[in-house]
Amino acid sequence: MQGLDSVRLLTRGDPLNMRNVMRRVSPTVLQQAIIWEEIETQTTYAQIEKCETFDFAQMSYLGGLDHPDKHIVASLLEELAQFARGWAAVGILADLPEQSPLFEGFRLAGFTIWARQSIYTFPRTSTGDNDSETVWRDYQPADRPALIRLHKKHVPAVSHPMAPLNRWSEMGLVALSAEKKYLGYADINVGPRGIWVQPLIDCHANNADLLSRLSAAVANPANRPVYLCARSYQPQLADFAERSGYEKVDSQILLVKHLVKREKVEQRELKRIFESSKVEGSVPLSQVRNKST
Repeated sequence: MQGLDSVRLLTRGDPLNMRNVMRRVSPTVLQQAIIWEEIETQTTYAQIEKCETFDFAQMSYLGGLDHPDKHIVASLLEELAQFARGWAAVGILADLPEQSPLFEGFRLAGFTIWARQSIYTFPRTSTGDNDSETVWRDYQPADRPALIRLHKKHVPAVSHPMAPLNRWSEMGLVALSAEKKYLGYADINVGPRGIWVQPLIDCHANNADLLSRLSAAVANPANRPVYLCARSYQPQLADFAERSGYEKVDSQILLVKHLVKREKVEQRELKRIFESSKVEGSVPLSQVRNKST
C-alpha cells in the first residue's frame, strides 16, 4: 500500500491504523474509500478525504497489487474524483515518491506535477547559535499581512491554491530579525508519530542560522522525529540540508488534478458589464468564470 498524504503518514503513521481509521467519525472531515475489482485476483483499493477548511481533497492511500495496471489506477481515481466533485472540491492532491510505479496511472487520470519536495529529519541535538539575533516565536494574528507578502513573493502564483499561507487551523512559528524584519515562517503539524515542519524563508536570509534555531524552537517534549519539508520553489532549503548532513528520508512529486476549469468571460459579456453595471475599482479587467467539469 502506498500512502499518498506525506504529512499524515509521517505524523500519524500507517493510513489503516486505528487512529487514522477513526478519523472517519470527525464531522470536519469527509472521507470515501472504494475497492476496485477487475477479476477476483486483482483488487485495488484507495481512499480520498477532504477537510472543511481546505478547498482541495487529498488522496490518502492506494493499495492492492504491487504493480497495478495504469488503466485500473486511472479508473479508480476517476471514481474517487466523483466524490470530490460532490464535496465541491476544486481539485485533488496526491504525494507520490519519485519513480513511483503509480505515476502513469495518475497521469492518465489527469493529474499533473505542480511541485517537488524533499523530506529530511532535523538533527535532534541542534540548539542554534546563542549569539544570533534571529528569533523564532509563535505566530500572532498581527503577523498575517507581512506573511502574506512573504508568501506571495516566494511561492509561485500557480502554486498558491495548493500551497496556501497556512493549510492547518493555526500558523506555527514566525522568524524575525533584530530589526523586526520578517524572515520566514513555519507551518507545523504535530502527531503522535512525528512533527512536520514546512518553512518558507526569505531567499536573502541566513538559512543556516534560521534552520538551526528553528530546530531548537519546535516544541518536542516527547522527543518525536522532526521532519523538514523543502519544496522545489525553495531550493536553498534543500541545499542547506544536504550540505549540513540532515538525513534525507524521502523525495516526492506533488500531483494535482483540477476539478474546475477557468474560462475567460466572452468579450461581449464583459462589455455588457461595463455598459450596464457600476464596476468597483477592485474588479479586475480580466474576468474569469469557474466551471465544474
